[in-house]
Amino acid sequence: MKDSITYRLPFAVMLVLGVFMMVQYYIPASPVVSARDMLLQWKQPLNGFIILLAIGGVAAVHVRKVWKQQKRWGYSVVTLVSMFAMIAAGMVGGMEEGSVFSDWFKYLISPIEATMFSLLAFFVASAAFRAFRARSTAATILLVSAAVVMLALIPSVANHIPIIAQLSDFILKYPNTAAKRAILIGISLGAISVALKTIFGVDRTLLERSR
Repeated sequence: MKDSITYRLPFAVMLVLGVFMMVQYYIPASPVVSARDMLLQWKQPLNGFIILLAIGGVAAVHVRKVWKQQKRWGYSVVTLVSMFAMIAAGMVGGMEEGSVFSDWFKYLISPIEATMFSLLAFFVASAAFRAFRARSTAATILLVSAAVVMLALIPSVANHIPIIAQLSDFILKYPNTAAKRAILIGISLGAISVALKTIFGVDRTLLERSR
């Protein structure tokens, strides 16, 4: 009986709240709006609780790795020290400009992020080189389009060969925008499908893991 309650209660709450948040868009009555605003206010502390759970999960994984001295456990030590040092700096000294937290973020985290993105640029260039090989019609179109767009970004080429800039503008404005919108529509439909399956109990993977 206890397992049944712990399994069905989260599903019932998720079903009720999910259906309510879907239908409230079509019922602009005052009680419905008030209930929606109240649920949105509840979401803020819940988000904070979820962040705490995420921090606890990350910390638990790295503490376990350090305790068992698994492979590359030294990186876990650095991760734990850095994470809790940033948390302590933010809680003690605040996060305003000139604080320790702000200085660490500006002079440590930002350069590290810039370094990571700089390294990723080489991987992107390598992947682009492999993808732009004209082995098929689609690869040839991709190669020509990418070459036109990249050449248009060079001021000397764009100024002396205006047709390159015009072709680049056409590619970015029409085929590229159409492809981006199609991808966004596909992502939206997929997200809606996953949400509906979760809300109506078709996909119960999350609840199964909590049992």
